[in-house]
Amino acid sequence: MNDLTSRFLPILDSNQIPDPLLPVFRPFYSGLSIANLPASICTWLGADPPGGAAPPLQEDLRNALGQRFRTVILLLVDGFGLDLFLQAIDAPSAGAWRNLPPDALLAPLTSVVPSTTATALTTLWTGVLPAEHGVIGYELFLKEYSLIANMIFHNPASFSEGPGNLRLAGFDPATFLPVEPLAYHLGRAGVQTYAFIQRALARSSLSLQLHREARTSPFLNLADLFVSLDALLDTPSREKRYIYAYWPGLDDTMHQFGPGDERVQRELAAFSLQWGYFLADRLRKRRGDTLILLTADHGHIFTPKNPHFELRHHPALLEMLTMLPSGEARLPYVFVRNGRQEDFLGYVDQAWGERFRVIPAERFLAAGLFGMGKQHPHLAERVGDFVVLPDEGAFWYFANRENPLLGRHGGLSRAEMLVPLLGLIL
Repeated sequence: MNDLTSRFLPILDSNQIPDPLLPVFRPFYSGLSIANLPASICTWLGADPPGGAAPPLQEDLRNALGQRFRTVILLLVDGFGLDLFLQAIDAPSAGAWRNLPPDALLAPLTSVVPSTTATALTTLWTGVLPAEHGVIGYELFLKEYSLIANMIFHNPASFSEGPGNLRLAGFDPATFLPVEPLAYHLGRAGVQTYAFIQRALARSSLSLQLHREARTSPFLNLADLFVSLDALLDTPSREKRYIYAYWPGLDDTMHQFGPGDERVQRELAAFSLQWGYFLADRLRKRRGDTLILLTADHGHIFTPKNPHFELRHHPALLEMLTMLPSGEARLPYVFVRNGRQEDFLGYVDQAWGERFRVIPAERFLAAGLFGMGKQHPHLAERVGDFVVLPDEGAFWYFANRENPLLGRHGGLSRAEMLVPLLGLIL
């Protein structure tokens, strides 16, 4: 395997913002980010990138993977950050990773900001940066609907059931985004798009929003995913094909138990086994006209439970806000009552000190962490007055119920922001 990690990591590590208030791991939107994959996929399939799309991967990296293909597969393993990937290839169960062909390529990429699924998938399915598509968190204040919304299930954030019921407020997932999904664009270029999605998620509101015009194939488990993917590749096609496959099992396990738990290693071993079966079969049938890319939307960090980080235990702070924070537990957006800004800043400093940095929203937006260039018309109002940067392991839990999670993402730490890109020709 051609491992380019040591070549590109210093570039990503040195890509810092010259602002002492923003000691963050910066996304590399100019060519070493998952945001650069949609334009690259279009190029490999002989299609122009969508208008307004982020640029493709750096030319040397893109060319190292090849020039033109009949089929491109993007296998997105939710939460499979670079740290966990590097552990996987050194694990006792790493046969599937050690037996990669010599022309396989590994490189590090950054996620987007925030490093979260709703934001990353929207970028991957539109080609534009978060600043333009406007989905900048798991939960967002949507002024146009007068509520904080869950951006995966399209619910009011305080609801736990009834996916898609924002429709009752007039929300239309087909028109909410200011740009069209990638499948429309590829279809006009003669490329058929397929989406392999776990059965429980195939009809989720976010899936229905992003996968319009794609042929969706719900699957039951990992075995079903890889056998079904193998069968599709064996089916002759006159059309070029873009195939997207999404596996959530690692992310689910890390959220529940933390990224260092033995259950995560076993889930990873199960994935590696099925991946190995699939890869061995495809390499035996290798034709050289298919490119498969394995990557992730974000990494994970351990966030041990701590009542001091739960805002329900800080009623004086909540009284200073016009509404609960939104965004991410690891990147909260805060809306402060008029005249209470200094009180808010003082409370955060006294309660948590250096563990939480508070950044004026204008300063955060100006840093370009959501992307420079065109901005969604509601971007600034979705960020609020301040953005909070927790340090490693810290978070704000907004919900008025028990905190169930030991693993989180969404922040701008190195572990959350770095993901692998593994590419090989089949």
